Formats: sequence, C-alpha cells, structure tokens
Amino acid sequence: MISQVKALKRNGQAFPVSRLFDSVPDATRELLLSASQAIPLKNGQTLFQRGDAGGTMYIVQSGRIEISMMTETGKKVSFNLIGAGQCFGEISMVDQRPRTASALALEPASLIAVRRAAFFDAIGHCPRLGLNLMEILCERLRWVSDSVEEYAVYSLQRRIARRLLVLHRNFAKSDGLIEIAQSDLADFAGATREATNKILIEWKNDGTIGLGRCKITVVNLAKLDRLAFWDE
Repeated sequence: MISQVKALKRNGQAFPVSRLFDSVPDATRELLLSASQAIPLKNGQTLFQRGDAGGTMYIVQSGRIEISMMTETGKKVSFNLIGAGQCFGEISMVDQRPRTASALALEPASLIAVRRAAFFDAIGHCPRLGLNLMEILCERLRWVSDSVEEYAVYSLQRRIARRLLVLHRNFAKSDGLIEIAQSDLADFAGATREATNKILIEWKNDGTIGLGRCKITVVNLAKLDRLAFWDE
C-alpha cells in the first residue's frame, strides 16, 4: 500500500513522504513539518495501543510499523505493515476518538508526529492537503474491504501468497529478499505459524521462494502471482 514517494527535507535531512503532500506548496509543507515532532522507536517498541487517546497522525521516515489488534482469545491479527513514505493514525487524528488498533515497530524506526491542530491549520492554507488525506483514507477502506473478502472467501494458501506479494512490492530488496519472521507473516495472513510454515516449506521445495531466519526470498514471482490470483 505504499505509494510513490518523494524526498522532503526537515532540518537539512531528507526523508520520504507519501502523496499526502502531492501538489502541496513547499510553504504549506514546511508549516506543517515545523509544527511536528520527530519520534524515534526501538525494535519491538509499541507506539500506541488500541483504545489509547488519539489526536496525532504519524509519517514514517524509516523502518516498518505493524498495525494490529488482539482478539478476545489472545490472538494477534495484523491489519497492515506501514513503511517509509506512509502515514498512519489518521482516523484518530481526525475524529479524536480512541485508537482502533495498536502500532508496534518491527525494526528501529523514525517517525514524524503530526498533531490535529497543526494539520487542520495547514489545510486552511492548502485545502489540497485535506483532499490527499481523504484519498488515503479511501485507499485504507478499500484495503480493509478486500481483506475481509479474502478471509471470507479465499484459501489460506491464496491469502499468504497475496500478503507476500504486498510485502514484495513494498519492502523487498533488489534480489527479492523480504525481512520478516514467519510468525509476523502468519499474523498478517490471519493464520497460525504452523499452517503458514507448512505452506512456505512447500513453496520452498518447488522453487517459488527461499527461506532463511526471519527472511523470505521471492524466487519465482510469476508463480507466486499465479498462486495469489489463479491457482487453488
């Protein structure tokens, strides 16, 4: 779900920002960034939990953030992985109601915290900023709708294949390597680690992927695409 990003500068340092700032004048960008706060996170650090107070949106400079929740039975469900150039927390920033999910850093990360008052002040200078956020919110809604359909209709194999394609598109290195633990992939696909491992081993044996410690390498992207959208 990461869109094409561009580099902006804050205090002389460049960082990627998503289409939140597309067609937004530099002066408006600087106004918002000057009123924002840098937030560093350690690997495994929780930024906020479901039910916490809102009022702030975050832009990821570097690292990956997992958006998830715990069910009543204690099972973690991972909704999304947010990477550099994406924003998150926008729902609670807008309506100031409690967080709908939890946010945790899967690796050392750097964020920019944007408070509601600063964001709406910037919208007053440039309404396009608000339109960009509306487009991002619509994309998130479509993502949730597609995910519900996947859980209701598709097999676990197809769900895992689709999640791997998302990870490959957004986070893979040039050789197809994705740094992710099998347990995190299982949470992302709404499955157990054991069931996920069984499918990954099958794909490793037929040459679709390579497996390592906290690493999955997509070897045959065309085959993975067929598994995600055609094969059952």
